[in-house]
Amino acid sequence: MKRFTLFTFLYLALGVCLTAIALGYPNLPSGLQTSLFINAGLSYLVCILSTFSFWREATIRFYRRRNSAVILPWLVIGFTIVWMIWEVQSQNWAMEAMLQAFSTLLVVLVFAEIIVMTWQVNSEH
Repeated sequence: MKRFTLFTFLYLALGVCLTAIALGYPNLPSGLQTSLFINAGLSYLVCILSTFSFWREATIRFYRRRNSAVILPWLVIGFTIVWMIWEVQSQNWAMEAMLQAFSTLLVVLVFAEIIVMTWQVNSEH
């Protein structure tokens, strides 16, 4: 059975935004434009995968097997956000740096979904 969550729509919105940015600015460096398209495609793929039940079941199974991995998503999100801010600030808030940082939001969304799933598992028990 397919299930749609808030994160399904967030993945879809991220993919649409990244695609619109890549198409809306044709004079971006080709590497950055390719990165935006790749991350948009990955966002669409994760959006589709997150509607299937195996996505949630695999996450819950991994969480139950390795209870010590609870802090890992928090560390990844924190490190990613700090890295994004550092990169953008070190390049004087250049448009290319902001777009590159924006394309890494998929990592933050995936790990935020993992945190929400683990909270739901903890509240069920």
